[in-house]
Amino acid sequence: MYFYRRPEPNSVPKHKIKFWFVYLLAVVFNFHTLLVSYTSPTYLGNFIDLKHIGLLYSIGSIGSLLLFILLPSVLQRFGNVLVTLGLMVISIGTLAMMGVALSSPSVVIGLILFLIINPLMYLSMDIFSETLIGKNEGATGHVRGMTLSLMSLAALCAPLTISYLVGDGDNLAQLYFIAIGVGVVFSLIVILAFRGFVDPLYHRVQFRPLLKQCWESKALKLVLSAHFLVQVFFTWTVVYIPLYLASVLNLPWSSIGAIIASGLLAYVLFEYPIGILADDYFGEKEMMAIGFLILALTVSSISFMTATSILPWMILAFISRIGASLTEVTTESYFFKKVDGQDANLMSVFRLTRPLAVLAGSLLGSICLAIMPFHLAFIVLGFVMVIGIFLALGIEDTR
Repeated sequence: MYFYRRPEPNSVPKHKIKFWFVYLLAVVFNFHTLLVSYTSPTYLGNFIDLKHIGLLYSIGSIGSLLLFILLPSVLQRFGNVLVTLGLMVISIGTLAMMGVALSSPSVVIGLILFLIINPLMYLSMDIFSETLIGKNEGATGHVRGMTLSLMSLAALCAPLTISYLVGDGDNLAQLYFIAIGVGVVFSLIVILAFRGFVDPLYHRVQFRPLLKQCWESKALKLVLSAHFLVQVFFTWTVVYIPLYLASVLNLPWSSIGAIIASGLLAYVLFEYPIGILADDYFGEKEMMAIGFLILALTVSSISFMTATSILPWMILAFISRIGASLTEVTTESYFFKKVDGQDANLMSVFRLTRPLAVLAGSLLGSICLAIMPFHLAFIVLGFVMVIGIFLALGIEDTR
């Protein structure tokens, strides 16, 4: 009985894997991640000074960067199925460390390990997705848009679950145990649906020529830079915006959960249609630029928001995520039209933007909090998003 990758990379599986299993994996994984991602900075505030949280995220991102360098070699030896399962087992262990909270060091170590492992899972799912797509690059925008929309649906459920379970209380530890259960479901799906997965040929990373290739290709250089900025925004939405709402405005998690959910609703509504538009009508260039413009304006406006009522924050979150939908789908669609399932190394570079952005975003946040009031930090992030407009306008459209 075959379980992990076949030794013959060009062999044909006995049972073709249905692509909807990739969608299912994406949904379950995103729910698993976001159940704890939004609340972890606030939860860590019970164990360490809030000023040090950015440093922990930076350490985690550095560890993830180092593992990205090794991952293609590990994939070559063990295959994507076993690697994905191994990463999830480690992720479950880190969540247990944080939920049990035997000591402050165990919670801190658990968070760092979770931050190291989590970005690698996205690369594993990219390999499943791109290998099953094969050479049908004309469907890339549809597939990436659908994947991101379904992940956003799961993401929408996560803050609603947080809001329901935590409410006006502060029992955040329970979320880690629920996330463990979701991780077990993820592992079962991989075992049952992907055990016959035929891995593509993986090539060991040669970073100097790989980085040279990305630098000399205008398209790759610009889209990687744009995607990096999108990930910086996502870092702040996970770390600093919920922390600002909870620690500065003193909003309860029932309200914060509703605000986050209203923003995530924009992803559910818009990401799949944006993928179709990118494939069939407009390409990516203009929509990417508009997305960064919306992000720059809405993020900066947080600095001037003094309302403690929930409705203005929900509206602002929804509008900002329309911009994030445009930038996320178009950067992913543009990049994945340039690669296929055998380009694990290029996909590694693309997914490296996530831990790099966590490193840069968390350091930027830490510097801002050290030299200015919390609310002014969002103006700085708004200026960073303006850079994305010029990057988007520089790419050569795919249509």
